[in-house]
Amino acid sequence: MTEIDERFITWWEEKRKVGKWKYAFKHGVVMFALPVYTGVEMFRYFTRTDYELSLSRIAVGVLIWSILGLLSFGLIQWQTQEKRYQKLKSQHQE
Repeated sequence: MTEIDERFITWWEEKRKVGKWKYAFKHGVVMFALPVYTGVEMFRYFTRTDYELSLSRIAVGVLIWSILGLLSFGLIQWQTQEKRYQKLKSQHQE
């Protein structure tokens, strides 16, 4: 096992302590979906003259992007990291 693999195992063991859903929320919503949504809305606001920014538009956008970020990005990232972790742990035990 390489040093990178050992560092990954140690890192992932710490990350997975928070649990799947908290990890998926942090990485899928806070670190991915909300920044991307904010950037898209800012781009639209500053580049389109007919664009109207409203509270309802923001609320719906945040809700939709949060759900998509949580389910698509956050949980997929969790599964990918967990799969790598399980594979490395099983190799380490052999």
